[in-house]
Order: sequence, then structure tokens, then C-alpha cells
Amino acid sequence: MSMTRDDNKTVEYSPRKRSSSRQGENRSEDPPHFPGYQIDGELGRGGIGVVYRGRDLTLNRPVAIKVLNSDEGTLNQRTRILEEARKAAALEDRCIVTVYGVIENEGHSAIVMELIDGHELNNVSAVLEPKQLAKIFVEVSRALATAHEAGILHRDIKPQNIVVTPAHEVRILDFGLSIRVTDVTQEEGFSGTVAYASPERLQGEASTSSSDIYSLGVMLHECLTGRHPFAKLGKPPTVSSILAGDPVIPRELRPEIPADLERLCLACLSYKPENRPNAQEVYQALQNILIDRPIQLVSGRAQDHVINRIEEHVSTIEKWQQLGMVENRDRDQLRWFYRKILEGDDMWPTETRKIQPGEIGLYACVWIAVVVSYLCGVYYRVDMGLTWSWLLPLGITFSLASAAWVVEGTIQHRIRPLFFGGAILASIPCMIAMLTRFAWVPDENSTRELFGSAGIANRTLFLSGLIGLVISVMRLNLTQFSFYAWLSAALLAFTHMSVLLLLGFVEWTQGNQALGVLSMAISWMVGAGFESMGRPRFARPFHWTSTLATVCSFFLFGITPFLEWVGLDTGVKNVNTGWSIALGGLALTGLSTLLDQSHRLERRRIALFHEWVSPFFLVGGLTFAAQEAIPRTSIPDSISTLSLLFLFGSTIFYSVLAARYWRARYMLASLSGSAVLVYLIPKYELVSTPTFFITVALLSVFVSFAFYWKMVMSNQSKPQEKVAPPSLRDD
Repeated sequence: MSMTRDDNKTVEYSPRKRSSSRQGENRSEDPPHFPGYQIDGELGRGGIGVVYRGRDLTLNRPVAIKVLNSDEGTLNQRTRILEEARKAAALEDRCIVTVYGVIENEGHSAIVMELIDGHELNNVSAVLEPKQLAKIFVEVSRALATAHEAGILHRDIKPQNIVVTPAHEVRILDFGLSIRVTDVTQEEGFSGTVAYASPERLQGEASTSSSDIYSLGVMLHECLTGRHPFAKLGKPPTVSSILAGDPVIPRELRPEIPADLERLCLACLSYKPENRPNAQEVYQALQNILIDRPIQLVSGRAQDHVINRIEEHVSTIEKWQQLGMVENRDRDQLRWFYRKILEGDDMWPTETRKIQPGEIGLYACVWIAVVVSYLCGVYYRVDMGLTWSWLLPLGITFSLASAAWVVEGTIQHRIRPLFFGGAILASIPCMIAMLTRFAWVPDENSTRELFGSAGIANRTLFLSGLIGLVISVMRLNLTQFSFYAWLSAALLAFTHMSVLLLLGFVEWTQGNQALGVLSMAISWMVGAGFESMGRPRFARPFHWTSTLATVCSFFLFGITPFLEWVGLDTGVKNVNTGWSIALGGLALTGLSTLLDQSHRLERRRIALFHEWVSPFFLVGGLTFAAQEAIPRTSIPDSISTLSLLFLFGSTIFYSVLAARYWRARYMLASLSGSAVLVYLIPKYELVSTPTFFITVALLSVFVSFAFYWKMVMSNQSKPQEKVAPPSLRDD
């Protein structure tokens, strides 16, 4: 169904009733009479009644009188509208047309409203610049925020209901169509203007505040571009095109539209109601646009049409990868960039793409305040004195938390995570200093206290970290900002380490300490939990802290060394260390291979990290062992031979991996191992040095020519001609 000019009219439809006559057939020729009011003429007609120009004879003022249709079938509807008109009269906003009252006489009902003279928005938007339109929509969004906060919906936002007066004031008409937000479950059928209706309303669902925001987005798009967002190829919009949820990109039609204004418009047009900003967020974003500040919508406001287009492209890339046209790493790189686009509104306090030059000082000052809190509460605690060591960090924490509370609800709300995150970080040294001052003092004779010399007990570290972790998790649950996920992951690692200290980590052997650090990799399970909840952004920091803990533990196992810890001793300490580090590299290579098969992008990125790190462990460890195993009286010949063979084997191993997967890091590892072998073999005195180098030079030249000749011949080889099979009759 196409929409014509008549589709800009408000319509009412309910599946429970069927009118016996067409709309408008029961309208009386003469306007109804209401005592105390004079009707001067008709202003217009809509789906629920007729609007007349009139005069309040008692107060001698011009008014608009909206007479509701007296069709008996709409009695319940008229009663509801009149009731809500009385509630709308309590709204106080300069943009909302004042409702003076509700009148009834001789079976007729009417709403008496302020009479507004001016131009409808659709008649003036064509001559306005984007910033001028933004000023108008600032007023409209603020009025909607006021109404939504009072629990009242408009349900018919469209340019014909927005009037710009000669004094350049913006007024919103027709709040008589509004209903209470708490009564949405009682709403049936459809009421409003089809061309500006949200997808859920066209599908028969109840109106919500998000429905008004969608209509606002359609109106903003139309005013900015002069075209309906779902009118394509010169054709009017259809219900099916609206339900398809693929609007035209505004800047494709009008490139001078500010990018942030386009992003806001498209966010309002999100297909899913939960992905649309609320009226207050729209108001704050428009204020930022007017003063040339970047907008930053709450996480999850990604535009549905952008997601759909990206998903289509990602599907195409996956097909290319399956056909061998795109390498796995190139595919992951593209997916990574796309994910960054979709996560662009995640309220990161260090989102440098959106930082204004004047804000850099603010970020630096908050960071310095946090550093001062740590230095005063921990490092210089004794020098600061018993009082200032906790009082100054407490003041910093309180100040940052207060700043976060103050900026909430203002156009600067996007920096709230900066202040609140800083407050959480500053609270930890504050609690450490306070607990040390008033509660716990470490046992001077205990060797378990890591910072006992500084007067800080392990349980103080544990409780401080735990409280900070709980606050950070609560903020993550409340705001859904991934910044708090990273903060929570860091505090979880801090708290986990403090638990290890309580268990006597300082007194453990090196092997047990490495095992304790490896236990911190349990945070991977937290990340897996977030993934199962559909929150991969929150899983990322826990996966990476687990990865770093794993790498650190493997290194600690190496220097223990691991071979001695499990009872396998070569008799040479440094060889044990080198081989143990190499075992860690082999384990990292195995982990990399497993993670690379995952369907999760972040896990494949972690596999890439392991691929870069593992050669340093494997080749580096074996190089160290081979260097220490150079034949001498204290080194058994078998150890020297094995050290050299292991290094040679690692070089072949990475050569095979490079040929199999074509990873640049594997090739570099293979080349590095080859160079080390050429360097070390003369030191083992297996052959004379001149003979060895001459032989290696000749072999390298000969083998390179052999490979080159093979490449030439493979390019010149002709494909074998296939013999055509005989016909079925001759076969």
C-alpha cells in the first residue's frame, strides 16, 4: 500500500468496532454550540474531530475548540481522550499548547486549547539550515521529555502538528491524542498518522514513548532531506518499506548535514524500540550539536539499518573467505573494524575520536588526582602523616563522585564514567589508608605480608579491592558501559592477587607462585559467562586479563624452572630454564591453534596475540639453552646435542607452520631460528668454521635455485588434456 497526501491525516482504527458509516458522514452542517464560547470558523479536520477557531466569551480571548466526533461507536474513545486531555492540561512546557479545559453540551464534547497562529513545520523546513532545524527539534524533544516524564504520550508526532510562530516560537499541537504510559496494555487498534508511525504501531502493538521518538526521527529526517526516510526511487513510502527498517541515509541526499545530527536521526529510526534514545537523550544530544560538541549515545543505540548493512557485508566476506578470496586474518580485521563502528557509543572516558581539545586537560587532571590519591594513601603514607594519608584520598574520592553526580542530566553527561571511574580508583588507596589507620596493622613478625614494611596488611588490600570491585560491577550493571567491564576485570585481578597473598603467596616456592598466577586465568570463565548472556563487549577485558595471567604464569614456570619443579633435571640450571621457557612457548602455540578455530572474533584475536608471543618463548628459550649448552667439561655431550637439535626442530616446526598457515610471525620465527643456528653451530666445533660457512653458503644458493626452478616449471606446465568419455551407445 502506497501513502498519498491523505496519509498525513490522523486516522483511528480499532479491531473491535466497525463503523456503520464512513468517517465524516455524521458531521453536522452547523458547528455545535457551547455556552460561553463563540465559534468563528473551521480550522481543519482530523481523524477524531473538527478544530474550530473560537473565542472564550468569559475571558475574551481567542481559543481553538476541538470538537470530537459524536459517533456513538467512539463513545469510549471520546471518554478516554477527554480524560487524557484533562491530564495533559497539567503539563507545563512552553512548547506544549495549553489545554484550557474540556466542555460538553447537547451530546457534543470538545477540548478548548490555546489558539496558535503560525506556519506548520513542513511549510518552513525547506528554507532552514540543519542547525536551525536542530534548534526547533531541541524545543520539541524537551517538550516530549516533559510529557513522557509525566507519563503522557503524543502518539501523532508529525510536521503538521509542529507550528512555528511569527515570534520564532515552537509549539506542539494535538496532545489530545495522548494516553497514559501506564495504560498501554489497554490500548487497541491504531491511532495516528501512518507515514509517521513506528513499525511496532503498524503491527498493532501498543504505543510507548519510543513510538513518539520514532515519529520524531521520521520528522527530523524529512525536514533535513525534504524526503520521507522510506520513500525510495521517487515512490511514496509504503507500510512494507517502513516495516523493512532500511531508511535512506540523510547525508546521501544532503551532504552538508552534520554527521552527529545524522547519527541521532538514524538512532531515533532504529527498528527495535529498545535501541532508540529517550526524549531526554535526544534533547541533550541536540544541545551538544548546537554548540559543536560531539554526541555520545548510550551503548546499544546502534542503528538497526547500519547493523543490517554490516551483517550483509560480513556474510559476503564470510563467503569470500570460504572461497579462498580473503584470508582468515583479513576477514577478522574487517570484522574488528565493523565491531568498532557498532561500539562507537560505549561511553569510554578515553574515546579519543570524540574528545574535544579543551577536554584533554580535564582527563589529565582526573588522572593526576587518582595518582595523588595512590601516592598519598600508599607510597607516601608515612610522610603524609596519620590524618592526611587518608583524608586527602577521601576528599579526592568524594570530589570525583560529586562531579559525576553533577554532570548527570546535563549535556556533559558523557564524561560521567570518567568521574565515577576515577572515584572508584581513588577510593581504593583511600580505603587502604583508612583501614591501616583505624583497623588493621600487619604482623611485624609475619613473612606473609607483601607490604608489611609499609604498614599495610594483606587483608587491607583484599577488602579494599573487593569493595571497589563490587561498586564497579554495580555500575556496569546499571550503565552497561564497557569501561566498567575493564575496570571490573582489573579489580578482579587485584582482588584475586590479594587472596593469594592471604594464602601465603610470598612464602610459596617459585613453581607454586607460578601456579597461583595461573589461577588468575579463571577470569576467562567470567568472560564466557558474559558471552553466554550476549554481552561480548563485557567479556573482552576478562578474556584479556586471563590471557595476560596465562602468559605471565608460563614465564614464571620457565624461570622456576618447570623441569626441576616436576622432577626432570638435566643437571644444568640454565638449560633447565631455557627448555622450560620453550615448553611454555609450545603450550602457547597449542592454545593459539585452538583459539583460532573459535567462532568468536575476540578469541581469534587472542590467538593472534599468542602467535606473536609463542616464538619468543619457544625459539628464545631454546636459543638460551643452546647458548648455555655449548660443549665444555661441565656440560654432558647429550645435553649439548639435544639443545642444538631442539633448536633445529623449532626452526623446522615454524617453517612448517608458516607454509601451512602463512603467518608472517611464524616465518620470522623460522628465520630467526635459522640465523641463531648458523651462529651457534661453529661454537659446537662439529666442523671447522670455514668449511661450515662455505658449505652453508653453497647449499643456500643451490637450494634457492632449485626452488626457483620448481616455481618456473610449475608455471609452465600445461594442464593434462582430459579425454572425452565415449557416448553412452559406444560405452
